[in-house]
Amino acid sequence: MAQIQTTPETAPDARTGPRPSAADAVVRALRGNMRQYGMLVALALIVLLFQIWTDGILLQPLNITNLIQQNGYILILAIGMMIVIIAGHIDLSVGSLAAFVGAAAAVMMVKHHLPWPVALVAALLIGAAAGAWQGFWIAHLGIPSFIVTLAGMLLFRGGTQILLQGQSVAPFPKGFQNISSGFLPEVGPHTNYHNLTLLLGLAVLAVAVLQELRGRRRATSYGLEPLPTGLFLAKLGAIAAAVVTFTLLLASYHGAPVVLLILGALLVGFGYLMRNSILGRHTYAIGGN
Repeated sequence: MAQIQTTPETAPDARTGPRPSAADAVVRALRGNMRQYGMLVALALIVLLFQIWTDGILLQPLNITNLIQQNGYILILAIGMMIVIIAGHIDLSVGSLAAFVGAAAAVMMVKHHLPWPVALVAALLIGAAAGAWQGFWIAHLGIPSFIVTLAGMLLFRGGTQILLQGQSVAPFPKGFQNISSGFLPEVGPHTNYHNLTLLLGLAVLAVAVLQELRGRRRATSYGLEPLPTGLFLAKLGAIAAAVVTFTLLLASYHGAPVVLLILGALLVGFGYLMRNSILGRHTYAIGGN
């Protein structure tokens, strides 16, 4: 009888059956990563499209800095909204609450002459109390979050009008203004780039590469199939290119904005909270139930 010849790539395994070929492994890895990083790919395509439509203005250093400073608060709000949405809820009051807290901080600094650090802490406590108050109605009394936050939206919007009395409040202390419009200071020898931003970019790149290597080792230790070596190196190259490009864009103007540092610290902190804490695991469990 004729015998079937097998190669090491297709030789059957006693436990798992025929081994997948290298091409099958690459296709499977591409599919899994496209599902995971689909939004990043879409974002890259959108950036490329608007870069073409604006004749290269979109990725100018000045425009990148303006986008970060003008939209940093939206990204910070999105971090909290992500946790709410993962748990299966919605918060309609987030914008109105941000306006109310900002109005309270402005009144404390300008009209009552409180030092801006004290006013900042007080504003954060007001926001935390408002969130806890709405959470009480949702978690303990079982009222849907849509209803509670809709009422909160109207309440905080009215509170903002009462605090400001329909007028603008100014001027703000310089230190408070630097939170949203300030930059890292310039240190070291004079170059064509912002030195601290370059060092910060190198640190971010090193941490990102170490995290990828650590994740690959962890997947292997758990018996999971890691990315093929070629795709893994391509992923590292893409991360390095993105970090270096973004760093050089910022460093060629005034450097990294202060609000970007705040946003980065919040991303790292909440990322660790959601991945490694009991609260984060419970949040994912609730949302996936």
